[in-house]
Amino acid sequence: RSGLRVMAGFIIGFDGEKPGAGGRIVKFVEQTAIPTALFSMLQALPDTALWHRLAKEGRLRSQLSTGNQTALMNFVPTRPLEDIAREYIEAFWELYEPARFLDRAYRHYRLLGEATYPKKGKSATKKLNWVTVRALLIIGWRQGVWRDTRWQFWRNLWSMYRHNPGGLSSYLSVCAQIEHFVEYRQIVRDEIEAQLAEYLKQEAQLTTEAKVANAA
Repeated sequence: RSGLRVMAGFIIGFDGEKPGAGGRIVKFVEQTAIPTALFSMLQALPDTALWHRLAKEGRLRSQLSTGNQTALMNFVPTRPLEDIAREYIEAFWELYEPARFLDRAYRHYRLLGEATYPKKGKSATKKLNWVTVRALLIIGWRQGVWRDTRWQFWRNLWSMYRHNPGGLSSYLSVCAQIEHFVEYRQIVRDEIEAQLAEYLKQEAQLTTEAKVANAA
């Protein structure tokens, strides 16, 4: 209500974490109407206290850490890595489902109250450039025509225009973020599932080798 647009970041995969962490994060984000929720699995960054502790415990899986959202955890967690990875994929997918994202963005801006700005002279008025016009056309087409969000998009836009016209441009800029995340969530799913499949394959091979060694 003070006019601050909230963003939040969440990490999954901490020691002692209980099952269902991904679902709890999604529930919290929905309840608090936070549009942009950055989300990733915990990574042990090189030469940090966590890195050295995990190395001492023999839990590091890799000496490398990309620290991005498309990488599997680089250490062995205290609960099954497969469970964490699948929760992460599902939660990331749900967070950036277009209709849910637009609903959070709308509810968030209605909570902010009406945006007001100091009056400026005519010389300070900004003109729309081609980049801005093109962006608006893309948003209008994808969210207001092409997708199933069409009625939701125009209804929320009209409501914003009536109740908070001063925040309209900022609201649309947040709505535009889904154009990145709706594609990126597929990249996250594909990358993590591929890495998880390779990890499970390696684990199965190690288990088989251990059984053979014990039998011998």
